[in-house]
Amino acid sequence: MSGSRMFPFITKTWNPLGGECLHKCSYCWAQGPKGLIQQRKLLKYTRYPYLVYRELQKTFHEGEFVFVEDMADLFGPWVSSVKIRKVLEKTLWSPARFLFLTKNPARYLEFLPILQKTNCLLGATLETNRDTSAYSKALPPVERWDSFFELEYSPKFVAVEPIMDFDLNIFADWIVNITGLESVAIGYDNYDNKLPEPPLAKTMQLIDRLEKAGITVYRKTLREAWNENAGS
Repeated sequence: MSGSRMFPFITKTWNPLGGECLHKCSYCWAQGPKGLIQQRKLLKYTRYPYLVYRELQKTFHEGEFVFVEDMADLFGPWVSSVKIRKVLEKTLWSPARFLFLTKNPARYLEFLPILQKTNCLLGATLETNRDTSAYSKALPPVERWDSFFELEYSPKFVAVEPIMDFDLNIFADWIVNITGLESVAIGYDNYDNKLPEPPLAKTMQLIDRLEKAGITVYRKTLREAWNENAGS
């Protein structure tokens, strides 16, 4: 079972912020040790965060759904408020729709007066309900969830990617109870990072619970866990 590596509703990506992501996720497809940046030696992402003014000049059109910063985290705590505001201001009068995705959703609160005037889908990444500190310096999932749960905004989006093993009842309840949630994307790691993955059957149980709660679930890469049949 497999699906697209990009969210199926996205038509374009836009990366107006350059610089290194300090979450340091070992599994990151872009900035991880096996990621695109290392492979291609992209110097744009090896320095302190800065605005790429050529990207800021881009315009978008009605019917486009733009993923903002698929190579970094615009709302990371190391990114200045001035830089974030300049990016958000570009979306204010655009006829396109925009997706923001972060592992620091508490930062959205700082910009709600702008975000509430835009045509944006606000997203948070939750790979699991368990501790991820062995794989990332990002905030623990429980802190991300708590901030996103409390955020008074609609619509919202959750990316469970790359999925890591989870406690089914707890994790399903986390997601179902997020107010304003429009959709969820779920997918396994594509880059052989040997993460602590759940069995495929368990992931399908999670998907079933979310869909029964009326949540749209986008199936991305779905497969057996890398060690699911080890020793069989």
